Amino acid sequence: MSDQKKIIEAIADNLGLPPADIDVESHLQDDLGLNAVEIADLLGDLAEKFGIVFHSNEPAQVKTIGDLIELVEDKLLE
Repeated sequence: MSDQKKIIEAIADNLGLPPADIDVESHLQDDLGLNAVEIADLLGDLAEKFGIVFHSNEPAQVKTIGDLIELVEDKLLE
């Protein structure tokens, strides 16, 4: 399974959605209705699941599911 599919499954699990409902173009706040606390919780969950660490300025750069997938993939390469 590709890293992207694993990340999408982890996001879907956190949000309580089927992976098929996760669209990389979806905006975390506007489309999915996540607030800052829910986004922080999602990032914390992904950090734990994938054994990565986000720097304090990185979450502010994440606007869409695609941004989030890219950030996690970049962290996995570090």
